Amino acid sequence: MGDMLIITLQELIVKSGEKKMAIIYLVRHGQTEHNANDIIQGQINSPLTPLGLEQAEISAERLKDIDFTTCYHSPLGRTTQTAQVILKYHDIPTFPCPELMEINMGVLEGEINDHTVHGEEFENFTLYPHKYTVPVKDAETYQQLTQRVYNCCQNIADNHGADEKILIVSHGGPLRSLLNPLIDKPLDGFWFNPDIPPASISIVRWEKAGKPQLISFAGTPAAEMKYDPTEPHGFIRPN
Repeated sequence: MGDMLIITLQELIVKSGEKKMAIIYLVRHGQTEHNANDIIQGQINSPLTPLGLEQAEISAERLKDIDFTTCYHSPLGRTTQTAQVILKYHDIPTFPCPELMEINMGVLEGEINDHTVHGEEFENFTLYPHKYTVPVKDAETYQQLTQRVYNCCQNIADNHGADEKILIVSHGGPLRSLLNPLIDKPLDGFWFNPDIPPASISIVRWEKAGKPQLISFAGTPAAEMKYDPTEPHGFIRPN
């Protein structure tokens, strides 16, 4: 998360467009024990590490002067912990929202995060997301993830007034599914840079019954975000 997020935040919001829309701040949870140990999390719980708590504290400081009206968060422990750290500066209604949970990884949740040992389905999930149309047992696809997260955020925007500032705390998978299309990153680039690091802050302006408009992507202003699929991009292990 760059310092530019703090220095030019209000300027970014003003320049992003004149239409009055809800402004949604999207925060990923801090690092967890499973993140640190390369364990597939999905929808199982894993507490924040000391580093994860520190990351959440940094985001809390950066957001403490934002006049939020409401917070929505995934009900999983790591997002609840992160939200609680941020909300110590805000006395606002808070709602757990199951639609904001991480992608369901079915029988692989709790297993080692290694695409070489779990068969073709997990290899597709990791390296070839556009081919992950038949998920591992009891899991969901990227398309199902994207649909539930998008519908959830659209419903949130539809139920709030113009230019309300809303805090959403979620996970890497849901946030990538929502933000990647806004920088024209295709599904097959899901796990490639630019990344959405733990406790990073992204911002969108969302019109009622409309589409989100990117203000910043993990701290980088939208105007500086370019994704060229013909250029090499570093692979990010699913986390």
